[in-house]
Amino acid sequence: MNEPHPFPARARFCIAAFAAAVFIGSPLQAQDAQMDLPFEVIVSEATEDAAAAHEVAAARADWLEAFAAQDLERMMSFYVEDIYSYDLMAAPTEDGLAMAFDGEAIWRQNWVAFFEMFEDDLVVSIDDLTVYQQGDLATVRGLTRLEGTIVDGPFVDMWTRETNVLRRVNGRWLVLHDHVSVPIDFSTGRALTDLVPSDR
Repeated sequence: MNEPHPFPARARFCIAAFAAAVFIGSPLQAQDAQMDLPFEVIVSEATEDAAAAHEVAAARADWLEAFAAQDLERMMSFYVEDIYSYDLMAAPTEDGLAMAFDGEAIWRQNWVAFFEMFEDDLVVSIDDLTVYQQGDLATVRGLTRLEGTIVDGPFVDMWTRETNVLRRVNGRWLVLHDHVSVPIDFSTGRALTDLVPSDR
């Protein structure tokens, strides 16, 4: 028997509305000094509960640890079963390549293929994570750096733009939606993978 949907269909529209509302015109405040995380956390003043926002940030830091260890089971524990993702790569389906990864099974396989693509020097880091939280919903955004050597290929060092929508489920902040992208040059169709943050 399937488990109940962690986010009812009637309320799914709220994800987009929530993300739009908190991303526009939200003054920011710096993280509390006592937070010991591998990235700076910026909490929006629109956030309802700063402690909950820090829990969200801590969950992302825990995900980074799981990624560094390439612990697939632990990584997948940070996503809802019906995770929906727009990743850098297209999703392979029976009908060909698709724009989105829809569900836990194909999302898991994406990570298996991703780790197999790289040598053991793969590293991901987050730069300045901004957190917005209201009730049991949170949105985070930041710039993510990927470094590693492709098997029988070149060394990759690129920055991406990442946004996640999370929901608190039984006390844990789980990712409902994941979006990773890079800008493109419309005149050439080329992905601009060589861009770096303005402060670098």
